[in-house]
Amino acid sequence: MIKIHKLEDGDVIKILPMIDKSDKISWIKPYDCAFVDMKIVYDDNDKSYLKRISHKLRESNSSTKLPITKRYGMNIYIDGEIRILNVTNTLFEIIKNNKELLDIRGNHQLFVVKDEIRASGQVFPDWKKSYVYEKSWTPPVNDINSKDEWCSYIKSNQPDFDNHVEKNNIFNQKQLLVNLLGTDMLAELISDDRQKKLDKILV
Repeated sequence: MIKIHKLEDGDVIKILPMIDKSDKISWIKPYDCAFVDMKIVYDDNDKSYLKRISHKLRESNSSTKLPITKRYGMNIYIDGEIRILNVTNTLFEIIKNNKELLDIRGNHQLFVVKDEIRASGQVFPDWKKSYVYEKSWTPPVNDINSKDEWCSYIKSNQPDFDNHVEKNNIFNQKQLLVNLLGTDMLAELISDDRQKKLDKILV
């Protein structure tokens, strides 16, 4: 199990980059997700299969629904360790509009403010009042300007989020969707896409 951080009111978060097995650096990884039978199913494929399945269910007026949420995954440094943070669009917009948060050497951090909103008789967390906070912190490296030292630390200590997403992606968790939907809609979409490609070639 990887450490996915549960946001709490008052969290002060330093965002760190992710480094994959090919040494590619990224700050934020977007993906769609659905909760099926108490398990999360990820879709980071550019063909947006989860969204398309959800849309087809709505179009057919099916009694089965598959709500999809957009999430953004990132490495954060908190309580002396790297954890994964998944945020929705509200916090993503705050991060996106404050580029100083993505400076590994700077003191800018995200100060989390949690409110609650009520909708349809339910209570949901609301993060709109979160803000950028400049506060000195102690980096986990000796030389904050050393790219090699940062890369070594992150690669050795970051949770394996890529592997977590792959193990729980729509292809590896297809049976969950089949059980829910009663049919293999993913296979149908892949078949439709393949047929459209063939039709273009054969025109």
